[in-house]
Amino acid sequence: MARYLNEAGAAADGFTISHEPDRSRYVITASGADGSRIVGEAHYSLRGEDVIDFDHTVVEPALRGTGLSGLLAQRAVTGEAVGERRIVASCWFIDGYLQRHPELIEASEES
Repeated sequence: MARYLNEAGAAADGFTISHEPDRSRYVITASGADGSRIVGEAHYSLRGEDVIDFDHTVVEPALRGTGLSGLLAQRAVTGEAVGERRIVASCWFIDGYLQRHPELIEASEES
């Protein structure tokens, strides 16, 4: 199984990450000969105007360990849904990601 270090590498193998604001989530979509399907998501809830809570993240078990989860987390916590909001994470995966990347929390708090 491939290991993805950036979205360009994932896209070369048919994986794209996009924002679905109407469903309050970021998704990983896999494209193949049989069409496309969602293989992962990072869901969030807005708490008022100034806080975003990432409350659920999942990636298909067969894709764990490929780096796709980290790419999804990176896009989610730096994406347009965050904007000027302070990030909190009730999801253990996003919480762990933010602990490994404290600069992202600091950037959120400076906004």
